[in-house]
Amino acid sequence: MSRKISEVNSRSPRDAAVRRRPPLGVFYGWWIVAAAVTMAFFYSGFFFYALTLFITPIREEIPTVADQINPAFFLSGIVGAILAPGLGAFFDRRGPKLVVGGGMVAGGAGFYLMSVMSEPWHIYLALPLAGLGPVAMWQGAIPAVANWFVRLRGRALGLTMVGLGLGGLLVQPSLILMNETGWRTAFLVMAVVIWAVLLPMTLILRRRPEDHGLLPDGAATEDEVPVDGSTDEAGEEGSTFMEAMRSPVFWTVALVFSFAFWPIGGLQIHMAPFMEELGYSRNTAANTVGAMAIVTVVGRLGGGWLADMMDQRKATMLALTLQAIGTAAFALILPGGFARSFFLLGVFFLTFAPGFGGITVLQPAVVGTYFGRKAFGAIQGVLWTVTSLSFSVAPLILGLLRDAFDGYRPGLTLFAILSVLGALTVLLLPRPGLISAAKDPVAEEVLAR
Repeated sequence: MSRKISEVNSRSPRDAAVRRRPPLGVFYGWWIVAAAVTMAFFYSGFFFYALTLFITPIREEIPTVADQINPAFFLSGIVGAILAPGLGAFFDRRGPKLVVGGGMVAGGAGFYLMSVMSEPWHIYLALPLAGLGPVAMWQGAIPAVANWFVRLRGRALGLTMVGLGLGGLLVQPSLILMNETGWRTAFLVMAVVIWAVLLPMTLILRRRPEDHGLLPDGAATEDEVPVDGSTDEAGEEGSTFMEAMRSPVFWTVALVFSFAFWPIGGLQIHMAPFMEELGYSRNTAANTVGAMAIVTVVGRLGGGWLADMMDQRKATMLALTLQAIGTAAFALILPGGFARSFFLLGVFFLTFAPGFGGITVLQPAVVGTYFGRKAFGAIQGVLWTVTSLSFSVAPLILGLLRDAFDGYRPGLTLFAILSVLGALTVLLLPRPGLISAAKDPVAEEVLAR
């Protein structure tokens, strides 16, 4: 009879069964990465980047609805913040399929409702539903990737986050679709893509390699999994959920990334309106948003590589510093086209985009490094709750500051300062310890190889 993982872990890793190559020579974790990349590509393109282009057309047709977008976006963040810990805990117990699948069903429904909305209250229902897609991916697909890798976790997460950056490629097609068919039809097409393409992708996701006789990063043993396919949860490594919640390290990490998501959330909604207010065309604003998103790929890949190769505190400080410089540069751009602001926009692309990209990778990587895989989903869920409050309230606050100061510059400057505060807060973190390796011989062996 096969033996439980905990029984195998009690022996020296050298005594375990001979390793075998996964089928077709491709570690299944990379298939999970591929599915997560695809979902991140489409959903980020629709929700994080293209959405800003819809603000002005909606305002032109139904201004009463457009006036409610900022508070509705804040409500979306609140809903996600409330649900995230429960979704993360559900992932730890049952895996990612129901978590992410449910999010895709709800997200598609949100985009469909936006295609038919006509009253202010409609946006308060549609945006929170659409916003459940990213929450589900962050609590299901991202933890799945983190669980399937230890030694290469940073690079696997970096590749996954590349999908978020490549979503910028969908900005221009979304603008063309909106111009040709109207913003309502564009939202409807997005809903269909989410249901027809992304929902089936959830079938590829798996919770952790030990459930399938594999080890993180591609190793496997013949006798690690019991005949019923179950695992011994007591043998899993890392901190428990309550240990993490009692740790000052967790709340310091949460504070760091809360500061980080103010500029990200603010620009998600107000980037295009700010440029249009300065006299840039809608097409120019769309190209800027798309180009910025694509350049974030540099930060996502670089952040993943740095997470594996150096002290993650230094990598996080670098990402936040770059984001602060880029946000300040964007706040200073001038009306009159690219000729007058070529240098400032260049600084924005070369600093904000890589910093933003690196932050999205480093957040789950830091959680995995400090707290391991045992309760990664639940811990990540609470971290999402804390950071998403910053992300979702930022557009509302930026809009209020814009009205109070008759422009976006003061608010964007404040957000740049918050990124600096985040970089300084990193100094309060202790040197990362490999908690997972300390509590689990399996992870220890993978790291040692």
